[in-house]
Amino acid sequence: MAAGIITEVKDVVLSLAKAIKAIHMYGLHHPSSKNLYVPLYEKTVKLLRTLPEINLQIEQFSILYQSEVLYTENEKDLTIAFKLFRDGIRSLNITDGLTLDELVLFLEIVSRTSREHDIALDLWESHFKHIDFYIVEEEDEMFNYSVPELKVDAVDYDKKLEEIISREKLDLNATIAIHLDEHELKTLTHEIHETARMSFIPVTITTLLNFLKTERSQEVIDSLLELLERCIDNRDFTNARRIVHRLTQDTDTDPLLRIANEATIVGFKDIVNTAHDTVYNEFIAFVGMFPKISIPHFLKLFTEIKRKERLSQLRTRLVYIMQDDPEPIIPFLASTNVTICIHAIALLGSMNVKDIVNLLQPLMHHHDPGVRTEIIGAFQTNKIGTSVAKYLDDESMVVRIRALQALAAMKYLRAYENLLHRIKSKYFRNLEFTEQKEYFNCLAATGGRDVVKQLRKMLFKWLLFGNKRYATMRKLAAYGLATINDEEARAILHEGMKRRNKDIRTACDMALRQV
Repeated sequence: MAAGIITEVKDVVLSLAKAIKAIHMYGLHHPSSKNLYVPLYEKTVKLLRTLPEINLQIEQFSILYQSEVLYTENEKDLTIAFKLFRDGIRSLNITDGLTLDELVLFLEIVSRTSREHDIALDLWESHFKHIDFYIVEEEDEMFNYSVPELKVDAVDYDKKLEEIISREKLDLNATIAIHLDEHELKTLTHEIHETARMSFIPVTITTLLNFLKTERSQEVIDSLLELLERCIDNRDFTNARRIVHRLTQDTDTDPLLRIANEATIVGFKDIVNTAHDTVYNEFIAFVGMFPKISIPHFLKLFTEIKRKERLSQLRTRLVYIMQDDPEPIIPFLASTNVTICIHAIALLGSMNVKDIVNLLQPLMHHHDPGVRTEIIGAFQTNKIGTSVAKYLDDESMVVRIRALQALAAMKYLRAYENLLHRIKSKYFRNLEFTEQKEYFNCLAATGGRDVVKQLRKMLFKWLLFGNKRYATMRKLAAYGLATINDEEARAILHEGMKRRNKDIRTACDMALRQV
């Protein structure tokens, strides 16, 4: 077997393991999961053009191909190989013709916690066409796992220490002399001086603020402004807030005008990305004191932020500064920098702006899917369902799915008839399974009593021909009933378990496992 083929198979196996772990951690619909399983599918299909099949052997902690170990992991709770091996699976065979729906269902099943699910049974019940596996019965093989015994050696540490002292010829009685050159001594003296001076800064600030009560001289104000800059440089935002508050309250000076510039604000990126939570929380409180003219600079800062949760907190703070006034961010809605445009939309969506539809109208068909997705989020926050529904025909599946999720979260009842019509159309059969599932989730969220009746019809629909092709619709209908999860929906699923049609029984069984 050529080394190149083995390398490609190993790449597929490692990608498979990463995708399963991502789905286990984040769920099937998380962007991190999709970013792994879509490339995995493309790699697998490409490899199957060269190989008629990919046959993998499963051992306790390893996955092999042609007797060569491609993946190994010794932690029982982490390894994919162990989960498959424990449930009796000894080989996997993937053949040409594999579909994305099959791969996603396989990944979803294997990512489940094996203590709650029998992976082998779930795979067997899924009736894969292009994924086969070999399962051993209990009487065929004894599975005996025990923690390996570790040999513990007795170590005489005193003796070892004596050996090291003797070998290195160390004199423990020798006097330790510290020699510093001129530069090192100067640096150390400066650090000691700075540390000592820092300890006096809070006292100095308190003294000057007390002077300010009786003597509002320019000299005192200038001294406080200088200390303000020093506090910001030293990340002492508590004392920075004290200075700003008193200068704003007791004088006509706007202390933040000196620091509300692009260089200073963009320089806060290290605080947002790396600072300890205590420092960051003090910083967030300090940001709330900035004027509206600083908003454009904060938008540029957003492009440097790596931590999503902190980005969200900072956005909330800026919305507080703007007080539902969109004027500072309107120019940036037309920015050619897509990232800045997205942040501007996010801020606008978080405010109570009556004219938001007109403001976002020019961007409704923006070329970047990220912009369109952010617009959907803004409409969702403001409960503008009619505008969200327009994205159900978007060219990007990511945008369409985001629109479905928004309509479901809003429980936008007016979308129900439109969704039902789309599901019953031939167009629906051509969609990816992930998008089809979101349709049924949205249908369950936006429908009234009629939705249970419609899902029952789809689940139990009698067909003379095409039963296999309709199996996916039965699974989706059962999923929709499981999502509703009321007494009537559960009764229908239990009724389906008694039907003669195997596809109906399988769909209801999988749905009831989620209830």
